[in-house]
Amino acid sequence: MARHKKLQTEEQEDPEMNISSMIDCCFLLLIYFLVATSLVSEKKLDISIPASTAGASSKKPPLDPARIILRGDGSVMWGDDLPVAEAYNEAAEPGTSEYRSQRELEQLVEQLKNFKSTADSMDAEPIVMLTGAPTAPHQRIVDIMAALATANIHSVGISTANPEG
Repeated sequence: MARHKKLQTEEQEDPEMNISSMIDCCFLLLIYFLVATSLVSEKKLDISIPASTAGASSKKPPLDPARIILRGDGSVMWGDDLPVAEAYNEAAEPGTSEYRSQRELEQLVEQLKNFKSTADSMDAEPIVMLTGAPTAPHQRIVDIMAALATANIHSVGISTANPEG
């Protein structure tokens, strides 16, 4: 008779999982998205579509609309003759005073606030007509809209000028 040896099976320990490499990957992804995400906050632009004028009176407003002209190089004019911002410099580094001044348009905001106070004194709604060249930087339009929001002016008309304007 053959003797059968009983094979002793080793007791298996509870399986362990090393998750340190997964944690490293998660931290790397977190750092990537924090660095890649833009932290610049834009001002809220409340834009409403004009209502129908079917029932409105055809009275001309007592105050003529202000004109802002955006040229192809990004410079901004108040009316036809008063420059309120120089040409847009895309190479300006964020955080510098040049970048801040070109984005905040202090002179334009001052003109808009003066126009708003004049309109308020005449009990009229301040209306602004923005005319932009088709080749103007789109960021400059957003900057002008932010300046209008800062001056608390909500009635804005937008049109394009001829290509050389």
